[in-house]
Amino acid sequence: MKSEDTASFLFSLAKRGRKYFLGLSTITQDVDDFLNSPYGLPIVTNSSIQILLKQSPTVIDHIQKTFNLTDEEKYLLLESDVGEGIFFVGLKHVAIKVVGSYTEDQIITTNPAQVMAIKEAKRELENAGGK
Repeated sequence: MKSEDTASFLFSLAKRGRKYFLGLSTITQDVDDFLNSPYGLPIVTNSSIQILLKQSPTVIDHIQKTFNLTDEEKYLLLESDVGEGIFFVGLKHVAIKVVGSYTEDQIITTNPAQVMAIKEAKRELENAGGK
């Protein structure tokens, strides 16, 4: 949301898209970028579904106020592990834990140790198949 042109375009899509049955997905590592933007805040508040994962202590109070979180939910977002957070649909929200399947984990992991282990396993498989 740092570029005004991009922010304005996303805002326009979010506002006009429903008329044309458009679904818009936005993802950010820093939700405060949206909350501090005159274009971003309406995108967040008009979204039918939101997922908040672990948050930084520097932005959690702003997030708590915007999403009307209880203190327990606030601390959940501060202390959550990978894949844990709060899932919002309309006015309802619930704590969630997203767990990927083994195959999904192999495809999307960014953990350097896992990436190296996957590469090594592929190499061993290729070498075993070539004999």
